[in-house]
Amino acid sequence: MIQKKPIGFNFILGSGTTYTGKPPSFNIAYLDPVTLVPVQFETIAFDLEHANKFDEPKWDLVIDYKKDYNLPDLSPQSFMDHSMKIYNDADAAKQYRENRYVKGPKG
Repeated sequence: MIQKKPIGFNFILGSGTTYTGKPPSFNIAYLDPVTLVPVQFETIAFDLEHANKFDEPKWDLVIDYKKDYNLPDLSPQSFMDHSMKIYNDADAAKQYRENRYVKGPKG
């Protein structure tokens, strides 16, 4: 697989319901209007503690993929390169693990 050029990728996204202390979350994909190629991808999560304390909803941007993972773009090749970084670099692997469960249990 490393010798071949990646042509796509997919995401396992958050849920609109809570699960074991994990707040609802959703993702936003921004697409180029002409090519429909993704240009930005973000994860937004509900701040349950804030809502319970102040009785008002609050949603937070928790992951900005280009910024947080230092991706030059959202091409399949950029995600492949970053996945190899996660595989080979302890700091990148730790960051991925911490972001894996959006505002939820670490594990």
